[in-house]
Amino acid sequence: MKRIRRGIGAGALLLTAGVLAGCAGKPRSEAPEVGARVPAYAAANLAGDSVRLGDLKGEPVLLNVWATWCPPCREEMPALEQLSKDYAPRGLRVVGVSVDAASDDAAVQDFVRENGITFTILRDRDESVIRLFRAPGVPATFLIGPDGVLRQQWIGRIDPDSPAVRGAVDRVLAGQS
Repeated sequence: MKRIRRGIGAGALLLTAGVLAGCAGKPRSEAPEVGARVPAYAAANLAGDSVRLGDLKGEPVLLNVWATWCPPCREEMPALEQLSKDYAPRGLRVVGVSVDAASDDAAVQDFVRENGITFTILRDRDESVIRLFRAPGVPATFLIGPDGVLRQQWIGRIDPDSPAVRGAVDRVLAGQS
């Protein structure tokens, strides 16, 4: 009898975990490990031109996955813009990847324009970046070294002005891991 109860308890726990994971989209495993090569990825920018991460090899990249419907994403965008302005002269490339639905193209463009976002914005309507980087949701931010290796990752809202984020960027720009 105890075995059945434990089985039911474990089953209920798994069912609950499955339902909760479903609230955030499809269940996903952890993001790629720091020190691993990032997956090949490409998406269109707002002008419709394809941008491949591989084409940015040689440049450190801060890749931020976001959506207009995500309050924490919207909150961190102005500071990401400032980070981009501060570090672009030193070679950092900030790239935002919007996972908004195709029907939200105008909302993405309006948000970018209204908030003065000047860094590269890609549109990933089928969320392939989330699958490739195994992010559990948005926002998610990945700091990629010029060699295409993941140097740091943050799942959830970040403060781009924080010493931790700026320190990680400084280390990558200095050629340190």
